[in-house]
Amino acid sequence: MANNEEFWADACRSAEARCENQRQTIADLRYAGNEMARILRDLAGSNQLDAISRACVIAAEARWKATILGE
Repeated sequence: MANNEEFWADACRSAEARCENQRQTIADLRYAGNEMARILRDLAGSNQLDAISRACVIAAEARWKATILGE
């Protein structure tokens, strides 16, 4: 019985560690995406882009916003 309990306790600890790793990865990706969206907004507002480039930048930023909102 003790071995079975030990097995499940180890399995739970491993699952908790995986969840924490995934949580951290998601947080890192969300931070990077938010920074990218900020840069895209800055680019879209500058006079450095032609109309096609500006449309692509705005679309990329909108796609990130939709991803964050789960749409």
